[in-house]
Amino acid sequence: MKGALRRLTRSHAGRVGAVTVLGAAARLALLGYQPLWRDEAFTAVVLRQPLGHALDAVRADSAPPLAYLLGHVVAPLWPGPAGLRAVSALAGTAAIPLGAALGRRLGGKRAGLMTAVLLAVSPAFLLGARDARMYALATTLVLASTLALWRAVDHPSLRRWLLYSAVTALALYTSYFAVIAVVAQLVAVAVVLRPRWRPWFAAAAAAGCAGLSLIPWLIAARSQFTHASAPFWVAPVSFKSAGGELVQMLSGPPVDSWVPAAKVLWTLQGLAVAAAVAAAFALVVRWRTLSAAEQRAAAFCAVCGGGAILLFFPLSLWRPLIDGRYASVVWGPLFPILGAGLALISVRGLVALLLAVTAAASATLCVIVTHPQTPLAVAALQRQVSPGDLVAAYPSQYLLLLYYGDPALVERTRVVARGVNWFWGTAAYPPGAIIPAVPGEVTRVYYVSQPDDPPPPAHIATGYRRSAIRCWTGVCVTAYSRPAR
Repeated sequence: MKGALRRLTRSHAGRVGAVTVLGAAARLALLGYQPLWRDEAFTAVVLRQPLGHALDAVRADSAPPLAYLLGHVVAPLWPGPAGLRAVSALAGTAAIPLGAALGRRLGGKRAGLMTAVLLAVSPAFLLGARDARMYALATTLVLASTLALWRAVDHPSLRRWLLYSAVTALALYTSYFAVIAVVAQLVAVAVVLRPRWRPWFAAAAAAGCAGLSLIPWLIAARSQFTHASAPFWVAPVSFKSAGGELVQMLSGPPVDSWVPAAKVLWTLQGLAVAAAVAAAFALVVRWRTLSAAEQRAAAFCAVCGGGAILLFFPLSLWRPLIDGRYASVVWGPLFPILGAGLALISVRGLVALLLAVTAAASATLCVIVTHPQTPLAVAALQRQVSPGDLVAAYPSQYLLLLYYGDPALVERTRVVARGVNWFWGTAAYPPGAIIPAVPGEVTRVYYVSQPDDPPPPAHIATGYRRSAIRCWTGVCVTAYSRPAR
């Protein structure tokens, strides 16, 4: 048995398989440890509805349905936040061998193995795979689409073109931002691979068929188009927003200032960025040692990933879209380049150090609570709220209270506002969730918000005085009572 295991791990496939198993363990371990955050709460509230009602909510929101359909099947098998994140964890695991296959084309077996290890421990990939949203699935499908396209161009066949078209269609049904990746792929084929006109035309036709397959959904979800003229939360294009997008590719998701040990996490994220920069620097320094085929492979991945990121900028002149989560859909092909850079570093101890620093950043981000501890706030509210009270949630907290609260608390929870923008997940709000003012018969108001949310508006606090405030990580409950007469 030991001999068979030793022989298996000596082969490239065996080593990549071992890394994939370890990567799966890292993604599945303590998967439900972190509380949900607000976007995950939208997923949670949608998935516990019957399928028809869930699709109604998705159609009114801003995304395609595939991740929600898969979640509707998988989430009931594993209760709690872990089940909600299971699709992302499994998809994130699948990204490891796909990245290894791309990395092998850049620099041989060692580059493929280094890419696999990097994807297994990278904060962006590991934390994304522990998030109950569609981005990890979309990232993996874009990686698969890139690999399928490359193979189809190198050795064209109907089966390979059908595979590329099918995987691309799945990516488009997961995230609309996959369109940007497809455009970059076609540019990379034309500019870098430079095949004869037939393979490029076949690639464009296969991508076009994938795009056409999305039309029935776009017709069903046509109400999403109304969001184009509505306010949006992403900041306008600036050096800061652009730099933040690229940094998140290497550091993982941003850490809020109210997170315990935030400075420690920022430091570790900075070290992870430095490790990735060192890998990229190694590739630049030793570029001339690569064969022409390896240089072409690196250029192909650079255009597929980096070109797609650049396409966000002209789009953001029309509507700001530069955000790390959105960019994560397209930046996957850049990681095999970093893997090839690690493979070119001759000092193996340095490679181990760079990967260890990256893994340490990811592990710490997983262990320290970086999401609002809404379950603790809910437990306190359920002990205190009486029939004559109102829980006034800021939109960042409303869906979380809806998910974690018992029926009695949910019945007394509202968003007190004259209007709520769609991007707060209003498609999942039940009827009557938003009220313009506090009803006159309410004796106490509990205002629930994040530390960086605005203070309660005047039409909530008028006629009440603040009697208490209690905070947990990422969430505060402020109690208002009517003055004694």
